[in-house]
Amino acid sequence: MSRLVHARSCRAIRTARVWAPMLLSWILMAPLAGAESAPGHDRAPQAFNVAACYRLVQHEGRMVAWARWEQGFSLEQMRSGQFGASTPPWIVDMVQAWILDAYAWHATDEQVREWAQELGNTKDLPSTSQLTVHETIAIWMRRMGQQCETVAQASAQESLVVRLKRPSGEVSGPPLP
Repeated sequence: MSRLVHARSCRAIRTARVWAPMLLSWILMAPLAGAESAPGHDRAPQAFNVAACYRLVQHEGRMVAWARWEQGFSLEQMRSGQFGASTPPWIVDMVQAWILDAYAWHATDEQVREWAQELGNTKDLPSTSQLTVHETIAIWMRRMGQQCETVAQASAQESLVVRLKRPSGEVSGPPLP
């Protein structure tokens, strides 16, 4: 009798060792799956905005960096990737520009200094040839984030000029300072 109880308890323990982690992972992943498919979170905005650009840097920019520096993909492999049919043109243009930039760019000592200042530690800075892969990626992604601000400023200036000019060449709106 005790042997039967022991066999059943061992089987229960083995079963618990398998099912408990699976159940726990399911419980933890279920809220994440729901959050990803929530309305408004599954589509990128059709028009550029800074917040969407920063999200793009965090996700697609990181994937570009991963493929370039960590996996060693060639430029041709990167450029052959396809975008979904509903991908807004500004995202396609921005990611394609990042791909080209990732293969043409090399860190400068000035960029290393700026990055270190942002982190609050400018002691014992590595030279550009001593950067680790992750440091290179961090500096490159910082540059991509800065481009979000630059594009936003250029877009704001362009929309102001478009708004002020009429097809007849007349200028509308308040005078500029």
